[in-house]
Amino acid sequence: MFTVYSDKNIFENIILDREQIPNWHNIFCNHADVCLDMTDQELEIELQDGTIIFEYVKLNGGKLPIAHKPFFSNVYQDYSIIVNNPRSAFFLDVTEDKAKEIQDSFGIIVQSLNSIDDNILKGTYYKNLPVNSVCKNVNKIGWHCLLNFSLPPSNSIVLTDNFLFSNEDGNRGTANFIHFIDSILPDSLTTDFHILLLAQEHKDKDQAWCERKAGEIKTAFGNLNKPYNIIFELVFAETIHKRIAISNYYTLTPDKGFAIFKTNDNKTVHEDTDIQLDRIFNRLNKNEGDSEFLNADYSLHSIKKICLTVAQYISNRPNDKNYRILGDCNKNKSLKNRLINDV
Repeated sequence: MFTVYSDKNIFENIILDREQIPNWHNIFCNHADVCLDMTDQELEIELQDGTIIFEYVKLNGGKLPIAHKPFFSNVYQDYSIIVNNPRSAFFLDVTEDKAKEIQDSFGIIVQSLNSIDDNILKGTYYKNLPVNSVCKNVNKIGWHCLLNFSLPPSNSIVLTDNFLFSNEDGNRGTANFIHFIDSILPDSLTTDFHILLLAQEHKDKDQAWCERKAGEIKTAFGNLNKPYNIIFELVFAETIHKRIAISNYYTLTPDKGFAIFKTNDNKTVHEDTDIQLDRIFNRLNKNEGDSEFLNADYSLHSIKKICLTVAQYISNRPNDKNYRILGDCNKNKSLKNRLINDV
C-alpha cells in the first residue's frame, strides 16, 4: 500500500477540497495508508461525529488514519530520514520553498499547504519508434530526446531486461543502459542514487566477463560527473521476463527491451519498438484497473525474491557461473537498493 505522511491541517484541506485537489483526495481515500502528525490520544478525540477525520473514516469504510507524531518530530529535526520511505509522499508544515528544497535534495515527494501539485503522480507518455527512425532534438539525442520532459522526483531505479546483454557481446545493451540512466538521473541530490540492474546470464560468459561488465558500467556512471554518489548493483539470474524500469514514482516499459538504439549510433532506432512511461497513479479509478503503483509493487516483490534466492544460491555454490551479484552490494550479497528494501 502507498503511504502518505501528512500534517493534520493539510490532510483536512485535501479531504474537504475534493473538487480542487481530486487526485490526492482519491489517493488518500482509496490508495494509501495515511499517517498523521498526531498522537493516539489526539486521534481518539477526533473520532467523533462532525469532525473531518470522522468523515474520512466513513468514506473509507471504517479504515482509520495512523497516529504517527513521533516520526514527524524526527522528520522536522532531520529531513534526510525521508529517504527511508522512497515510495511515499510527505505533506509537511513548511513553506513552499522549503518543501521544494527538501524534495529536490532527497528525491522524495514533499508538498506544503501552499504548493500541492495535484498531478505529480498522474500522467502517461507513449512513443512509437519505427526502425531507423532518428531521435534528435537540437542537442539532445536518443534516450535524452525520448525523455525530454519533467519526471517526478527520484533517488532510485530498478531495471530488469532478460536480453540486455544478448546483442553484439553486450555492447549495444551496455551503451543503451548507460544512456538511459543518464537521461533519468536528477541534476542534484544530497543522498546517493541507487541503481539495480537484473539481467539474465548466459552460459558462455565467465566470471571475468561479468566483472568487466559491472566495472565498465560503474566507471561510465562515474564519468557522468553527477554531484552525488551512484550505488550500482548488478544481478545475473533468471529475470521476471518483463522488461521494466521502476523508479520511485513511475515505471517505464519498452516493448523489446532497453537496447533501443544502434550500437555505434545512439540516436537511431535498431528495430521497430515502442516505450510507455506511467506515473504510479495515472490510473486512479476502479474502472481503470490496477494502478501502476500496484504493478510496480508486484514486480519489486518478484525481483526481491529472485535476488534473495540468488544470494542464498551463491553462498552455497559460489563458483556457479549462472548466478552472480556484483557491484556495490553488501559483503553477504544482500542489496542496498532502497526500492527493493522498501517491499
